[in-house]
Amino acid sequence: MTVKSLRDEDKLPIKQLIKAVNRSMDDVLRVVDALNLGRTEVRTDGVYRIFNNGDTVKVAEGVFKRRRAAAKRIKLF
Repeated sequence: MTVKSLRDEDKLPIKQLIKAVNRSMDDVLRVVDALNLGRTEVRTDGVYRIFNNGDTVKVAEGVFKRRRAAAKRIKLF
């Protein structure tokens, strides 16, 4: 799953990429849960951290309305 140049970027199989991202995200979430760092959740009235024991801490206050992305294309490199 190695891309040697930007010209080869389109040759990367998307299924392999999705599997790799999901696998690494599972590892990250497992470590975050083990260290009890809490997960971040964005709500309309602020940003919250939710810990394993159920405690919720408000990290930032503000108005966070949902926005739609104008462009759905994601550049990997």
